Amino acid sequence: KAVVSTQSTGEHQYGIQGRDGFIALIDCATVSIKKTENDIQTLLRRHNFKFASVAFMFSNLRDIQCQIPTEISDEELEELALQCGTEDYVTDRENNSITFTIEAEDEKDFLSEAKDNNLQLISSGTRFVSHQMTSISDSETKRRIGMFMKSLEMMHEVENVHHNVENMDEIIEAS
Repeated sequence: KAVVSTQSTGEHQYGIQGRDGFIALIDCATVSIKKTENDIQTLLRRHNFKFASVAFMFSNLRDIQCQIPTEISDEELEELALQCGTEDYVTDRENNSITFTIEAEDEKDFLSEAKDNNLQLISSGTRFVSHQMTSISDSETKRRIGMFMKSLEMMHEVENVHHNVENMDEIIEAS
């Protein structure tokens, strides 16, 4: 466990395992890791979930948004993406940007290639995507997951929750 001064905010990630294959990674920013852990542990007990090592079940992806070079065709953009080491990209001609999705471990090489190709970085973000998604059908499990997710939303320390549930929107709406 990381030790954080009460003067500064520390980031921490918690792995969660629930019923029927539900797993999640919870990203928190907190000045008190112990308090946050205790708060999450209380939620876990209430919903019959537990802390678990589940990070290996997710891919750590980076979405890197860059300015599109002037007067470049779609074919040239595709070639540019390949030069930067990815086939996964989305263009937004209206905002003159392109967003590349890469594995986190490829970020250094990508940024080097992007610099070599005169791409101007606009923003970047991290997300975790489960290797295997699941759909929850049991009504009690849906209820517990929905209540758990709503409880997490109310915690100001929670920044992101990455999960493996395909029908999460339906579950949250129903709870």
